[in-house]
Amino acid sequence: MLPSDPEKSRISLSCPEVAVFFDLAVESARGILRGFTQYIRLNSPWNVNFVSKTHSEVDPSSLKNWDGDGILAHIPNMESLHEILSKRCPTVLLARDIAQDLSGCHRPDSPLGPVFVRCDNAAIGKMAAEYFLEKGFRKFAYVPYSRNVCWCEERRSAFVSALKERGFSVSQFREGTSTYPENMASACSEDVPASDWFSRREELQHWLEELPKPAAVFTANDFRGRQVLEVCQRAGIPVPYDVAVLGVDNDLPVCEMSYPSLSSIEIDWERAGRLCGEALDAMMHGKVPTGEMTYRPIRIVSRNSTEFFQVSDRLVVQILELIRISRGENLRVSDIVEALPVSERSAQERFKKAVGHSIMEEIKRVRMRNICRLVEETELPFNEIALSFGFENANHLGQLFKKQFGLTMGEYRRKNKRD
Repeated sequence: MLPSDPEKSRISLSCPEVAVFFDLAVESARGILRGFTQYIRLNSPWNVNFVSKTHSEVDPSSLKNWDGDGILAHIPNMESLHEILSKRCPTVLLARDIAQDLSGCHRPDSPLGPVFVRCDNAAIGKMAAEYFLEKGFRKFAYVPYSRNVCWCEERRSAFVSALKERGFSVSQFREGTSTYPENMASACSEDVPASDWFSRREELQHWLEELPKPAAVFTANDFRGRQVLEVCQRAGIPVPYDVAVLGVDNDLPVCEMSYPSLSSIEIDWERAGRLCGEALDAMMHGKVPTGEMTYRPIRIVSRNSTEFFQVSDRLVVQILELIRISRGENLRVSDIVEALPVSERSAQERFKKAVGHSIMEEIKRVRMRNICRLVEETELPFNEIALSFGFENANHLGQLFKKQFGLTMGEYRRKNKRD
């Protein structure tokens, strides 16, 4: 029997209907939606309508005949924003690029919102600076994504400021010039569409070639980082020996398919999604969300693009590159010598002088580092990992692994697995 007064019932007779506008082609959106889904699963169910097109195709006008209870959106432009706000329902936005233009729209004391869930971009820039300093770099550079987005400027400003406090300057790429002033508050005012980037490759290549080396290059996101790596490869600039590259987002397909693989700052996107769920839930119950609506970087995932050696000997750079490309798999010193115009004795002497250990020690180090990454970051069977690196079975590899790390591969995977 239904309660006599449904208004007083603690049990909802229908699911709230929520519209979500996101570009699912990028890791940030996928991560946010994972966190958003986690919140929904732990709380009351919602009927979620996804509009998951590309960034340029998200069309809020599809809301014209929609009459729902709440909206979650990552807004690409002001036109889309006004379309969404016209629905006058509880709204949560991840609008990092246009939030400064919303003073007339923001209603912080209203359950309709919009409420902004923000990324701590200053923490990202500072983390990048500290990472490069710890690795021993003394020359730094920054490549933006687009100068009309504020998150790009916030990351740049924090990176520059953190290094300036330590007495270092930063070369900053800008189409048309090689740098732009550190105190330029409107550095994001001029748009550089991502689709036009490849038409600017010559300019970027010239800028990279002119950078003082070795240079630590921080890019606004992983897409820019990948493009910088592509230009370096095209120009014959050895990475990471002359230029090391760090991106942001830890978008696995982008990072792992880059050449070399791209190091990146991982952001707590799932926390962002949970915050969005909490805020929207409160607003749909007529409450104003309270508490901090900010998510932060978690860690830096180091890959080959920042594996730094201060090496000036071009022969040693070539040897390091051959080892990296081979992953240390079934590689002998004689194989390396055959590929280079040098005797084995000379190669060994020059390598040890520059790096501090032998070529074979470096081969083993790179091989074990790659094995470790597969053990930690994948669910591949240990026998498959062993075979792919030239071991007859997992037992032999397991013995070497435990000797080096003090843990079996299974223990290491369980210890380092992230929830």
